[in-house]
Amino acid sequence: MSNPRTFDILVAGGGMIGSALALGLSRQGWQVGLVEGADHEALVRAPDPASTVADFEPRVSALSVASQKLLEQLGVWSEITSGRNCPYQTMTVWDGDGTGRIQFEAAELQAKALGTIVENRGVVRALFKALEHSSVELMEGAKITGCQQRHGRFQVELEDGATVSAELLVGCDGANSRLRQWVGLPTREWDYDQQAIVCTARIEKSHQYTAWQRFMSTGPVA
Repeated sequence: MSNPRTFDILVAGGGMIGSALALGLSRQGWQVGLVEGADHEALVRAPDPASTVADFEPRVSALSVASQKLLEQLGVWSEITSGRNCPYQTMTVWDGDGTGRIQFEAAELQAKALGTIVENRGVVRALFKALEHSSVELMEGAKITGCQQRHGRFQVELEDGATVSAELLVGCDGANSRLRQWVGLPTREWDYDQQAIVCTARIEKSHQYTAWQRFMSTGPVA
């Protein structure tokens, strides 16, 4: 058996968090490996989607100003905002029964916006474009099948039989993280007996660059 590839830090999972973390750590001089089960080649190479409702990504995030600054430091914010995005300057939250209302304004903080709504795939796409020109060793289409700790290092087994070794292993592989299960990290969770619907809607009136959230007896609508 050949010796495993070795890294200072190995990140498992190349979503928004994992890819941003790997890129940031590499900029600090660490030898970083990133294992991602999906192949992002098609995402990176594909042309920007047309601005039609059918092409909207339903998974979006409200990125705070602090997150924006981090992405600026990573050199990917301009790429993200070259696609669809919308900064929001106001946040209005009210009770459906009319018992309470609160509003936040970016102007009160001497800021241009409270945050920016972006499609998740646009963030991942920008990060992977940057990763292609970084020192991060990207292992795409690779599935982790096992993990154990030996002599202060983590030994990670891949589906193709290869082994990767790192001093620090970071699990960014989702809510049902296999890495978390393998290393025995305990969790506490409970069911709120609620479901959510995410969609793109065409509205009659302007959103006024405002994030609206209404708390009703059946749950919040945002």
